[in-house]
Amino acid sequence: MADQQAFFDLLDIMENEELVEPTRFFDLMCSTFSIANLLYLDVGILTAGVVIHRLHHTFSARSLSTYIDKQYQRIDPILRMTMGGLRPVDWATARKLHPESEPLFSSATQLGHGLDGVTLPLATPPRRLAFLAIQADVPADEWPAYRRLHLRDFQLLANLFHAALLESDEECQPAEECAKALTHRETEVLGWAAAGKSYWEIATILGISERTVRFFMTNARRKLNVVSNSQAVAQAVRRDLIPTF
Repeated sequence: MADQQAFFDLLDIMENEELVEPTRFFDLMCSTFSIANLLYLDVGILTAGVVIHRLHHTFSARSLSTYIDKQYQRIDPILRMTMGGLRPVDWATARKLHPESEPLFSSATQLGHGLDGVTLPLATPPRRLAFLAIQADVPADEWPAYRRLHLRDFQLLANLFHAALLESDEECQPAEECAKALTHRETEVLGWAAAGKSYWEIATILGISERTVRFFMTNARRKLNVVSNSQAVAQAVRRDLIPTF
């Protein structure tokens, strides 16, 4: 359990420093509270799937690869409940409500993870999802009291951390400059790419050649200062520059 002075010391750091790097934030959280693991995720939600803007965590590489390889996101009730609301999601509650997710929790146990934790949805721009997941390092019978004691502190610190990261998104170019730089055709091509369409499909939809589509996409990548189409789409979504189809 954290003492009040330790919490206020951490709060002073979060409020007075321009940007606390994720690794340092996690270290401070773990040293202030009884936390085993943390995971921060910020993604863009597209018709074709999701684009990861930021992923920071303290879980092992094996734990993360197991989650991805087993496609546990398909049955993860915590993720589903986080996407569908604004309230903190208690892991034990999510598990009880969705018995079909038992393979996920059984795998977590096998990997040595405790099953008590809470995931905090965070405010985002349109077509985005962000949250901070906190796995406690306390005995199961102490978890309810621990959660009641620290949940308000967790929410405040998580939102300060998240807000600082969102503000840092704008350091390359203001959204208005990006909007002026991209032409109408470039935003159309990016929009259809965000919808999961191929070069050939975009060319057919817009009535132009596939070579022209590639030309517009190349220009968009250059103007957004990225090297791949997925990065270009992510930047455009992040700055709300492209239409939704």
